[in-house]
Amino acid sequence: MKFLSCQVSYLNHLIKVTWDIALTYVSEDIPSPGIKGKEHEQMTLDIKGDTATSLVLWASGNRADVLVEGEEIHLFIPGRWRLGQKAVRSVVPGDKVMLRRETGKWRMIRRLPRKNEFTRRMPGTRKNIPQTIAANIDRVIIVASSANPTTPNGLIDRLLVTAMLGGVPPVLLVNKIDLATADRLSSLQRVYKNAADGVFFTSAVTGVGVDDLSRLIYSGITLLAGSSGVGKSTLINLIDPDLDLKTGEISRATGKGRHITSEARLHRLKSGGWIIDTPGLRECEPWRMTRPILGGCFREFEKLTSGCHFRDCLHDQETGCAVKLAVGTDVLPEERYLSYLKLLHEVRSE
Repeated sequence: MKFLSCQVSYLNHLIKVTWDIALTYVSEDIPSPGIKGKEHEQMTLDIKGDTATSLVLWASGNRADVLVEGEEIHLFIPGRWRLGQKAVRSVVPGDKVMLRRETGKWRMIRRLPRKNEFTRRMPGTRKNIPQTIAANIDRVIIVASSANPTTPNGLIDRLLVTAMLGGVPPVLLVNKIDLATADRLSSLQRVYKNAADGVFFTSAVTGVGVDDLSRLIYSGITLLAGSSGVGKSTLINLIDPDLDLKTGEISRATGKGRHITSEARLHRLKSGGWIIDTPGLRECEPWRMTRPILGGCFREFEKLTSGCHFRDCLHDQETGCAVKLAVGTDVLPEERYLSYLKLLHEVRSE
C-alpha cells in the first residue's frame, strides 16, 4: 500500500526517540450465508418506472433504512425473508435490494447477489449460526488498540480470518499509539506486516495517521471492525465531524470498552466514500472455518505452500512442510504460526 512506507517511517521514529518528543510532532428472495454473485457495479441506485435499486444503510429485526436516488426511506423487511434461524440477518448494511412501488409505497422484492460479506459465528450459542455484519464492502479495517484497552493478537487474527473467508480485503489499523510503548508498536508491525493490505498507526489524541486513514477510505465502502473502546467512532468523527457519532469511555472496573454503537450503520462521508461503524466485537468466531481452507486465510502462507511435500498439507505434523520451515523468519513470525495452530486445533475439536 502506498501509505505503508510513511507509517513504517513514523514507527521507526517512535522507536528512536522518547515519547515526549514523538508526541509533539444472485438474485435471491431469502438470504443464505456465504459469498455469492458477481462483482457489484458502482453505486448507481436507479429508479426505472415502478422498480428501483436501493442501498441498505441499516437493518434490524423487520425494519431497514435504504437509500434510493439520494433519499433515505424506512421500509419493512418481508416476513418470508426472516423465516428460519432467528439470528440469520436477511439484509445488512451494504446490501443492494430491488424495490417495487405499489399503491404509492416502496416494497422490497429481492436482495441482489453479494460480492462478499463479513460474517462471524453467532456468539453466545453452541449452535452453528452465521451472523453477517456487512456485505459488498471494498475493505475491512480491523481497528486494534495498542493500549487502554489492549487488543489481544488472538482477536486480530480471528478478524483477519473472518475477512479472508468472506472475500474482503483486510487492513490493520493500530490506534491509541500515544499510549503505547515503542516495543509494542514495533512488535505489531513485525507480526502483521505480511498479514494484511497494510498496517497503519493512528492517534485520535494527537491526530497522527488520521490523514492517511482519510485517504484510504475516500472511495468505496469501508467496514470498521474491532472491540469496544478501540476508537472506531472517534476516528470517524475526526474524519467527518458532521456525523457526530456517539463515543464512550473505558470501564474502570473491567478495563474494557463500553458498547456505544449498538448496531452497524452505513454512513456517507462528506470527503468521499462510505463507512460502516459497527458495535464492538469482543469475540469473533470465523464462520465456515474448516481445516482445508484455514491456511489460505493466512497470507504469509501463500508463497510457501507450493514448497510443501503434500498438496493437502495442514502445516501441522506433516513432514516436508515449507510453512513450518519458515516459522520464525521475517516471512512468517512465530506468533502468527502459533495462532494458526490454535485455530486449526479448535476446528478439529468441533
